[in-house]
Amino acid sequence: MATYIIWLFAFVAGVCVSFFVPEATIPLSGKFAFMGAWGAVLGFVLYTLCKRKLENAEANFNENLETIKASQLDKITGIQNAVPMEEGEKSMSPLENPLPEGGNLQLPPGAKSAKDFLNEIAENGLNASFPLESWKGYAKCIFKDRPFKEVLDCLEKLLPEMFPKASGILYMYAGTQTDLHKIFSFGENVISDDVIRPGECASYNSGDIVISDYSKPDLSGGCTHLHHHPQGVSFCAPIEGFEEHFGIFSLQVDSLPDNESLDDWHAKVSFIATTFGLYVANQDLNVRYKAQSIRDDLTGLFNRRYMEESLAREVSAAIRHKTPIGLIMMYPEAVDGIQQSRGRHAVEQLLWELGQRLPNYIRNEDIPCRYDGNVFCVILPGADLHITKQRAEKIRNEIAQLQIAYGDGVLGSTLSMGVAVMPAHASDGSSLLYMAEASMQQSLQAGGNRVTIADALINR
Repeated sequence: MATYIIWLFAFVAGVCVSFFVPEATIPLSGKFAFMGAWGAVLGFVLYTLCKRKLENAEANFNENLETIKASQLDKITGIQNAVPMEEGEKSMSPLENPLPEGGNLQLPPGAKSAKDFLNEIAENGLNASFPLESWKGYAKCIFKDRPFKEVLDCLEKLLPEMFPKASGILYMYAGTQTDLHKIFSFGENVISDDVIRPGECASYNSGDIVISDYSKPDLSGGCTHLHHHPQGVSFCAPIEGFEEHFGIFSLQVDSLPDNESLDDWHAKVSFIATTFGLYVANQDLNVRYKAQSIRDDLTGLFNRRYMEESLAREVSAAIRHKTPIGLIMMYPEAVDGIQQSRGRHAVEQLLWELGQRLPNYIRNEDIPCRYDGNVFCVILPGADLHITKQRAEKIRNEIAQLQIAYGDGVLGSTLSMGVAVMPAHASDGSSLLYMAEASMQQSLQAGGNRVTIADALINR
């Protein structure tokens, strides 16, 4: 490295010298010729030095290699001379093959070959505590992302085989994060209640597998929900994935099998909790992704794309079954004033509140959507003009009374609404949308806070 730096410094110095020499002394072509010659000379010098160093390094390496070979040979010879030979036994050269005839090395007294050891394991059944076939079925369900019920069936079959003579229970949340409900249990003993609080299990707070040995008199704390059969050893593992908690897996056994240790069961519990937790987390992500693909981010209502798909589907069903379908369009009239006086964040707060309340004023089968910007719509499958108008008036009255606390004031708005029904006002989905939107615009032009039926457009 030092040689290269010196060479580089010399080359740069030559270039600098040629650069500062006036052209009156040396013409430009002469400067280029000098730099080329100077670089060639320095390159030859660098090549010669590197070649010499390489030859010296090879010579030193070969010398050290011969020294190591000689020392190892001396050690082997010394060991052979130290071992007494039987009468008639031939001394073996270190270069001769040390293996006996047939190529099989003789094992020391008392040692077993790998083949004999594996046969002994198979004969004694020492590997029977890990049900390989059931595990393969469970793993296949996990990796192929099978439905949740199918994975649970495989897991319920696997656990009694993986944990012989043990009792266990699997908990998961049911809608809320306040209680854990039993999904299934196995074994002869009831070890816990069907519904528990997360705080009753120490694994929830620690985020790790908790082992309780009830044979120890100084045992304290632990999982208080395991009070039905506090004997032997218990394991509690959190079902987690992607930093979210989904449930708890609890296990209790009076005594471990003779051929397994506490660490073995700890590892198997970890296998179950980890694989099942990642599967549940993946399922949760899939559900969220599907919800986000059809839901509006701000209001939580269905988005425009889902609205158009739903309307096409419902219109086809209405034509096939000869049933009506209603459509309500609505616009909160106070949006422009709130935008000017309080800003866009206040408008978004108003739209969010409308999105949260609108599903409460319609039927379960109706489809509430954010149509475009500040415009909302509701698709009413099977609703005639009377039902659609009645539902629109209910929405208008409820929203007109809504007072939303915001900062040091309140937000509120009335609605301009339009109603259209197929087949009375339209024969397909696009014309139904047009009639409902045009009726909404007519309500807005008439002063707002009213419901306009598409009949007015037809009569025109």
